Order: sequence, then structure tokens, then C-alpha cells
Amino acid sequence: MIIYGTNGAHVRTAPLPGIACPGCAATDKMQLSVFSRYAHIYWVPLFPYSKPAVLQCNHCQQGWEGKSLPTEFHEPARALKKETRAPIWHWSGLGIVAALIGWGAFASSQDARANAAYLAAPRVGDIYTVRENEGERNYSLLKVVAVKVPTVDVVPNEYVIDNSHPLEELNAPAKYSKESFTLNKLELTIMQNKGQLTDVDRLTED
Repeated sequence: MIIYGTNGAHVRTAPLPGIACPGCAATDKMQLSVFSRYAHIYWVPLFPYSKPAVLQCNHCQQGWEGKSLPTEFHEPARALKKETRAPIWHWSGLGIVAALIGWGAFASSQDARANAAYLAAPRVGDIYTVRENEGERNYSLLKVVAVKVPTVDVVPNEYVIDNSHPLEELNAPAKYSKESFTLNKLELTIMQNKGQLTDVDRLTED
């Protein structure tokens, strides 16, 4: 369940000297406060969306906001809201999202570079994650058992699962066929470009 909603925080309060309270007529007791309303998910602020102003008398404790705000206080309220910025932490959720997107893009780029390097210089033991066609969610594995540049011999895994990262679940010797077949670099490149070969793993490095 996704927990989301809105919340607010006090940002700034400014006195209004020389102005009488509309309720009790006391002077020098009026103050305007600006709050920042923000949306949140799991109580992490995403972004601010409004800055309501609240008028209050410190003598009679009456308060006014929104449509109840007396007309003569509209301009001071607008001016104070214009001068007041929402706290930076009210944007923290978007900052986290941006950081995650950036990290995802970096990790994807690194993975793509590794895949290209592994396909260019294959080794026995490399494992290819494959599927029948792009868009399908049934994945399996091919394991390189011999390298005969520019071809490789691979054995197919005999199992298919609905998981784009099937390595941990399927990479067991008993799950591979005993019969191998040959693929050349052009065929592997075509499979990768068509979204049929989605990942290359090299479990051991020299």
C-alpha cells in the first residue's frame, strides 16, 4: 500500500505594526504567518504546492485565512508570500527520485559497456540472458562452453521463468541441456539489437 498525502510547515511570521485587529480593535497585535503546503509519499516531502497566509491577533487570538482574510490584508499577505520561499527540504523527495534516476542511468550505462566488452571477447563460462522476442517476459539462459573465434558454442538452459534476472534461479549445471549449438558474433549482435539477448554475465574474472 502506498501511503501518500499532504502536509504543511510554518515558514515565516511577520508583525503588522500600527494596524488594528478587525475583531477586537487592538493595535500592534496583528501578525501574518506563511505556511508551506507540500505533497508527500511515505511522509517524505516531494514538492511544495501552495503558501497559505494566516492572519492572527495576539490579543484576542482570532485568526483569518483564505477567503476569510479581510480585504485590507490581501496585499500584505501577497507581498509576504512572494518574499517567502518554501524550505529546501520540501523538495527532498524529488531530489531522491532524481538521484535514483541518475544512478539507474549510470548503472545501465555501465552494464551496457560490460555486455559489449563480454560479447566482443567471449570466454567459457559467460552466461547470456535471453528471451524469445522483445517485450516477452519469459527468460532463460545460454552458457558458453567453447570459444572458437568468431563463434561460440553454447548450451541452453532447459527452464524458462518470468524474471528478467534469472541467473540466480536457473544457473545450475543440472538445468542445462547436454547438447550445444553454435552462434557467431553477428548472430549475437542481432539478438542483442532485437532485445532477445538482454544481459551478459561473467561470473569469474582473471
